[in-house]
Amino acid sequence: MILQVRCEGAPRDLGLDQGSACRDAIRRATRSLGRVPGGVELGRDLTRHFPHLAERTAGLASGAGVSTASLLALLARTLGEAYPLEDARFVGDGLSVRLLPSIAPADLVLRWARPDGGYPSLTISHPALAASLAGVNERGLAAAAIAVSALSSDHVCRAPGLLLLDGCLERLDTVEKALEWCERRPGGCLARLLFADASGARGAIELDGEKRSRVEPHAASSPSGAPSLRIDAARRSLAIELPGAPAEELALAPPALG
Repeated sequence: MILQVRCEGAPRDLGLDQGSACRDAIRRATRSLGRVPGGVELGRDLTRHFPHLAERTAGLASGAGVSTASLLALLARTLGEAYPLEDARFVGDGLSVRLLPSIAPADLVLRWARPDGGYPSLTISHPALAASLAGVNERGLAAAAIAVSALSSDHVCRAPGLLLLDGCLERLDTVEKALEWCERRPGGCLARLLFADASGARGAIELDGEKRSRVEPHAASSPSGAPSLRIDAARRSLAIELPGAPAEELALAPPALG
């Protein structure tokens, strides 16, 4: 069973809610950490370029009773060498995301987030990460972020562009707005962000350090039997299939009209 968490309020409050609910999983993850390079630089650029995520990470650490430094080290490792999403493609009214074969229910958390001043969203992440890996918001914008390779030290910004996904889900409602958002904001690493919205629009952008390139979307579904996540923009839903675990589908209520 995948842990489900409800988070509400300011960025730090969102982190506190998750940290309190995922305390045991977070402590296990941070205890197993060895020496992870890049955490200090990541923390610096996270505060500079992604202040909401920096505050959320601090709240997450406080809620779990661990140090912020340990969560930054875990973030550096996960977004660099241990990213849990293998690939994402467009299918139907949304996205099909293939997870690493080794992923187990304990490696994931489903978050129902209601941020102050932002759109409610349903996202998937690791219990110890403030950042989202994939998800859909109340306005029908679906998104997934795929790491192409580990963060390189020659990139000016050490905070990965993968982190742009959270800002898109919190603030935006269409594919075009999301692509423009990603084109104009900093973030390092080699990555690909995919977006679909409730109107049927699709779009993808590749990040290479400070370079941004829109790319042609590819349509395909995850192989049968593989750990996978299906995100439906029109239904505002996530469906997760993991070996040895019952399939789970959850949906956000669409926004009220008028």
